[in-house]
Amino acid sequence: MSVLDRFEKSVEGAVNGVFAKFGSKDLKPVDLSSALEREIDKEAMPVTRDRTVAPNEYRFKLSTPDFNNIVEWGAETLANELADNLTQYAKSQNYAFVGPVVVIFEEDLELSKGDYRLSRESVQGNTVPVTTDAQTEDCPMLEIGEHQYLLTEEKTIIGRGSDCDIVIDDPGISRRHMEIDVTDNGNTVIARDLNSTNGMYVEGHHVEAATLLDGNTITIGRTRILYWASSQEQE
Repeated sequence: MSVLDRFEKSVEGAVNGVFAKFGSKDLKPVDLSSALEREIDKEAMPVTRDRTVAPNEYRFKLSTPDFNNIVEWGAETLANELADNLTQYAKSQNYAFVGPVVVIFEEDLELSKGDYRLSRESVQGNTVPVTTDAQTEDCPMLEIGEHQYLLTEEKTIIGRGSDCDIVIDDPGISRRHMEIDVTDNGNTVIARDLNSTNGMYVEGHHVEAATLLDGNTITIGRTRILYWASSQEQE
């Protein structure tokens, strides 16, 4: 069950829960998710016949009551879930991004309860989610669950913290758990542990650092990451 599903279920069924006091004018995650889909549809721009690029950073300005409600429930978890849902929606619409999808919540003292402002921009990141089968850039790639990420920069930080290039919601993962270094024009890729609590495993071996080979499996916390030397071979 997704965060959004759990949220709606808690509203319907909980009496003493955090959201039991919410009224009809309170913003709910489903409202924010719908707003993101409308915004990405409006802003997606074709750049070639086979490639449509959409903004990847979305910033919600919320009234103080709505902002406080989201913080009380878990702003980081909700932001990650909304970003994940939007990435999946983009994939269904064949939209591409220049960097990972990020959702940010900010308080705006001038807004009334139930109102919000949504802004967006394209921000180049160290990873690019693979959202279409016609992805033109060929470079090393990570596969994490149902998601694939192109490694477009020399360093990529992976962890649970919202400031990481790839954010993984896994309690067994440190906020800044590991780093992927791409050198020699992508011919050498090294995974490095960043003094994480639970360590990093490559092909089942506990290591501090390892040069990755095509098809290697990296395990951090309960999450398995597959490394591919070329994104084109996986299409």
